[in-house]
Amino acid sequence: MKKFIWISLSLGLWAAIAIEASAQELRRDILGIRLKMTEEEAHERLKEIGTFVRNEGKRQEVWQVRDVSFSHLLIGFGKDEELRYVTAVAREDKDAKRVPYERMGNLKKARQAGDPRINNFRYEWELPAEKDNPYTLVIALGRDPKFLTTYSLKRLNDNSAGGEDD
Repeated sequence: MKKFIWISLSLGLWAAIAIEASAQELRRDILGIRLKMTEEEAHERLKEIGTFVRNEGKRQEVWQVRDVSFSHLLIGFGKDEELRYVTAVAREDKDAKRVPYERMGNLKKARQAGDPRINNFRYEWELPAEKDNPYTLVIALGRDPKFLTTYSLKRLNDNSAGGEDD
């Protein structure tokens, strides 16, 4: 009987760890837009989920999107014509499904680059390069202590951007 209880507890613990790990796994895309997509691939996906608004110069664009949590995506391409960053802007209307910072990743593992004392919340995580995914900085930013205003993915160690900053 003791062996059965020990096995059950062990399996339960492993299941809890697996659930926690998967719940806290950082995503490498925003609404199907991922870093290093070609301009053509990104535009194809963006046309499915939204409408082009305007060019912002330096190969940067603004798109309005149809989503319960985000109203716009800001994107920027490097000189290599691949996506170097994508930023989602949270909807602010009464029907918006607000996104808590903790939904993006484990806050205990994030770098707090803002100053919460002045309502500047900036959580950052770094994702190592793997397969076709570049070394990535993930940023959840906002003034509200619980809900984000913007969520970004940005290529790091990237010579293709030509020094341009988003």
